[in-house]
Amino acid sequence: MKEKAYLIIGKRGIRGVRKTKPSLEWDEIACKIDLNIPDEIFRRPHIEATLNVVDVPNNVYEPEIVLNTKELIEQQTGAKIDFKVVPYEETEE
Repeated sequence: MKEKAYLIIGKRGIRGVRKTKPSLEWDEIACKIDLNIPDEIFRRPHIEATLNVVDVPNNVYEPEIVLNTKELIEQQTGAKIDFKVVPYEETEE
């Protein structure tokens, strides 16, 4: 994103921002600002994780844990999280 703006500054601080050259009061100045911000900064992060749990009885899985973890990660990062519980197949390394 490339933008140009004018920061209007008075004796007591910043009075506003305009996209076009502003008309000023006698006690104001305008500072032209060229903004160059990469588009990636506005994209939400894509976080991917793999969690392998072995040797757990079928009755131990609690969906509330997954939901609480999902909500916590989404609140902290702003990312959309999707957990899936799938059977684990052990691979030889």
